[in-house]
Amino acid sequence: MKYIMKEQMLPFAFTSSEIAAARAISDHSGSSVQELAAILKTSESWVSQIVKNLETKGVVRTRKEGMKKSVDISMMNYALSLSDLFKIEPQVPWEKLISYSNMVALFLSATGEKSFEQGVSPVSLWRAERNLSMHGMITKGPQGTTLRNSRLKNFVNEYSNHVSRMHLLERLPKDAVVLWRSGYRGLFRIHNANGKETRKDLRNALPTALSAFPEYGIQFITPDSYYYLDPETKELTIEDIIIHTLLIEPDSQTYITYALLLIFKAMDLVDFDSLISKSCKYELEATIEGMVRYIRSHGEERNLYLPKWNELKEQADLYGIVVR
Repeated sequence: MKYIMKEQMLPFAFTSSEIAAARAISDHSGSSVQELAAILKTSESWVSQIVKNLETKGVVRTRKEGMKKSVDISMMNYALSLSDLFKIEPQVPWEKLISYSNMVALFLSATGEKSFEQGVSPVSLWRAERNLSMHGMITKGPQGTTLRNSRLKNFVNEYSNHVSRMHLLERLPKDAVVLWRSGYRGLFRIHNANGKETRKDLRNALPTALSAFPEYGIQFITPDSYYYLDPETKELTIEDIIIHTLLIEPDSQTYITYALLLIFKAMDLVDFDSLISKSCKYELEATIEGMVRYIRSHGEERNLYLPKWNELKEQADLYGIVVR
């Protein structure tokens, strides 16, 4: 696949001019657009546009004071963390380090969330990582990249969380309840998703968890429907569906039991190695490994979140599932 030399600006990324303006606003809180233009040595119309962009991203806020329109850093946690970077480490060329594709490289280093790579070419990502590495902000090792600057990591974690939340809010139905999210991926629940308008809203989402059980011959009566949204995923495996069932309420014996019922119903289809491997990106390794030991020991190796073996069999009998 070929990538064009100049990629489209990512909606959450900052330009170097925006970072310079945010730094000036942090240093000169309450300044007007006219005053900021003088500080930045540029036109008022240009500063006005940059302030509008930063306000859209939640970094600054504006307010009218008589005839004057003043600009301040917003009260969003990531905006305050960004301001701290400027004030505590003013010598660092932040305009070069947290602009354009560098933001994606920082998201990946801080969170490990691969879905943030969407829309960025491997070449751009490599250049961003090289730039950050040259300035001592990240280090590369066998396990990937690591963000070294603790204050920068704090800002990046908070901003990536905001970007993740806004990405899903823009794409989900208004009545959706997000149960889990990471980067551009999300698991959500809606109540009685049967209307034509709702189906249109869900055209890019995949039925999962209890909503996918009928595909495997298990019929549940539930007032809610569950969906998974991931721009890189077109089809879910049974391992995905098992994990998404657990994500509804990870410490709930009820949902663990539901996941076990699906495993026993479709035992020949489940790849336990793949299930354990996939659980890592959901931070469910301990839960899945405990379930696998439980299954292989026929209930002998059981923790407090797992049902008693005879209770699991009773539930399985209700759905015509053989526990063996």
